[in-house]
Amino acid sequence: MSGRKRGRGDAVIVVLVITIGIAILLYPVAADWFSSRNHNSEITGYRQDVTEIDPAIRAEELQLADAYNAHMPQGLLRDPYSSAPVAPEEEDEAYSAYEQILRVSDRGVIGAVSYPSLGITLPLSHGTSDEVISKGAGHLYGSSLPVGGPSTHSVLTAHSGLANARLFTPLVAGARVGDSFSVEVLGEKHYYEVRSVRNVLPDNTESLRIEAGKDVVTLITCSPIGVNSHRLLVRGERVPGPDADSGALHSDELSAGFPWWILVLIGGAGATAGALTLQHRARQRRRIAARAVTPVADAAQRGFVSE
Repeated sequence: MSGRKRGRGDAVIVVLVITIGIAILLYPVAADWFSSRNHNSEITGYRQDVTEIDPAIRAEELQLADAYNAHMPQGLLRDPYSSAPVAPEEEDEAYSAYEQILRVSDRGVIGAVSYPSLGITLPLSHGTSDEVISKGAGHLYGSSLPVGGPSTHSVLTAHSGLANARLFTPLVAGARVGDSFSVEVLGEKHYYEVRSVRNVLPDNTESLRIEAGKDVVTLITCSPIGVNSHRLLVRGERVPGPDADSGALHSDELSAGFPWWILVLIGGAGATAGALTLQHRARQRRRIAARAVTPVADAAQRGFVSE
C-alpha cells in the first residue's frame, strides 16, 4: 500500500513540476495578455470620462492645449530615457501646469495611441517617467501636446523588451514606412502615416524639432532589444482619417484577444497527467499478469502440470 501511495505522490509531483515549467514558459504571453486587458480598461474608462464632459468645456480644453503648443519654447528635447530630472527646479511650476492640461480625471490618462498593424493600443499619459512608460505610452515634456495642428511635433514613448508587456516592442522589428497609427485625445482621433523609421544615438534629438506647417508625431523606444544603445524613431505625418464605410476604423478596436495560453497550460497539465495515468495502468496490468504466471510456473516445476 505504501508503494502505491508513493507512486501516486511521485506522479503528482511530476505533474506539478511540468505544469510549473509550462507556466514559466507562458509567463511573458500571459503577462502581456493581462497588461493588454488593463490598457483596454484604462482607455475605456478614459473614453467614458470624456463623454461625461460638457462639450463646451471639452472645446475649451482643446483650445488651451492649442495655446500651449503655440507659445511653447522651441529648443532641443531631452532623451526621454535620460536619468536627468524631467524638468529643472526652476521649471517645476511650469511642469505642474503642463500636467493639468488635457487632464479629465484622476486616472492620469490623457489619450490613447494605436498602431493597428502591430497590435499596439496604449493609454497615453503626461511625462516619460519610468512608471508611466512601463505601463503605457508617455508624452515627452517639451514637445507639442498630442492634439494635432500645423507646426506641431508631439513625441510619444514607451518601453520595449519588457517581459510583462509588449508596449512599443513590436515597433523595433515591425515598423515600416507607409504604416498608419492614430492618436486619440478628448474624443478627437488624428491619423498619421509613417514617413521614416530611423535608429539614432540617444543624444540625437535634432529630428524632433517642430517643422513649420507640419503636423508630426514621433514614436520613440529603445533599440536593439536588451541593448538599448540607440533610439528608434518612427516618424508619422498627419493624413486624413479613413472613411467610415471603409471598415478601417474598426482595425484599432480594443481587444486583448483570446487567452489561448490557458488552453496550452491546461492541455499540457492534462496530457502529462493522462500519460502518467496510462503508464500507471500499464504497470498494474504487468503486475497482475506476473502474479498469474508465477503460480503456474511453480506448479510446473513441481510436476503438477502435465504437458
